[in-house]
Amino acid sequence: GNQAQTLPMAKRRPPTLFESATSAAFGGICNVIAGQPFDTIKVRLQTESSTKVFRGPFDCFLRTVSDEGFFALYKGTSGAFVSIMVENVVLLTANTGIKRALKNIRKDDSPLTLGEKALCGGVAGIFSAVAITPAEVIKCRLQVSRNNTVALATPNISGSSVSHSRCVSLECSRPPRYAGPIDCLLQTIRKEGYGGLFRGLSSVLVRDLPFNFMFLGSYEAVIHCLVGLRGSNASKDTLSSLEILTAGGIAGVVGWAVVFPIDVVKSRMQTSHRKDPSMVRVFRKIWLTDGPFAFYRGVSAALLRAFPANAGLFLGYEMAQRKLFHRLDHEVTELD
Repeated sequence: GNQAQTLPMAKRRPPTLFESATSAAFGGICNVIAGQPFDTIKVRLQTESSTKVFRGPFDCFLRTVSDEGFFALYKGTSGAFVSIMVENVVLLTANTGIKRALKNIRKDDSPLTLGEKALCGGVAGIFSAVAITPAEVIKCRLQVSRNNTVALATPNISGSSVSHSRCVSLECSRPPRYAGPIDCLLQTIRKEGYGGLFRGLSSVLVRDLPFNFMFLGSYEAVIHCLVGLRGSNASKDTLSSLEILTAGGIAGVVGWAVVFPIDVVKSRMQTSHRKDPSMVRVFRKIWLTDGPFAFYRGVSAALLRAFPANAGLFLGYEMAQRKLFHRLDHEVTELD
């Protein structure tokens, strides 16, 4: 009995880059389904002008659904799907490669410390930030495309003008800015060049390095604690789905709580149509125009999204690792 239980730890090997990439894709699907409505609310609250449109995340949710329908919460999903899939595949694959490289540099078989794992996550964030910025730009611009649309009118006042208080900015009589993600992509390139797709890259890097340090570090720390509670024969593969969900959810909340002010700056930069808005200039403008609390506008929606989205991400990732790539090990040890 005891010999069979300890075999998985002895036989377990780190995932290959292909296995990490495939598992991350499954995790990304779970992440988008669970988290996209919260993300739309977060971005709309973050990009409000000084004239507030919504009283809070719940008001934003109700107004969006009543004015535009439930599926407006999934506006920008194609952009988000591409963004999150690319981000997770690049991030988790890079994280696997960097951890493997670090172990090779150390030239010993001892496991990486929690600090080393967190550092690997932070470095992996450089790769994911560059990869996701174009899709992030498209996603954010589609999510705030409720600006300037007549769709903000209440359904029972057909044909009447919409009051200014219902608008985020500019005139409400204009047509929707973008017909969809392809139109948004083409308009951005035509008006701003290919550099427009990398609008806000500096803020994405400043956000993602500390985020992934805290995010992946917190996940490894919670997993370490949960494995410790199960006793000496336990490993990550013996944890239940609920435990994986809990670890992923906590990691997401910790990461977002740390970097949220930077994410507000990123959203403002990426939805701006001015030429080359610098991160410092946008930060100063938010501080002087809207005050310090503007840096936490939409934080409740972000934290509400962080738990289910990242719980789904890691559950999809870990379960794909187990079911797709570790089945033989489990069959050998009769632990499946």
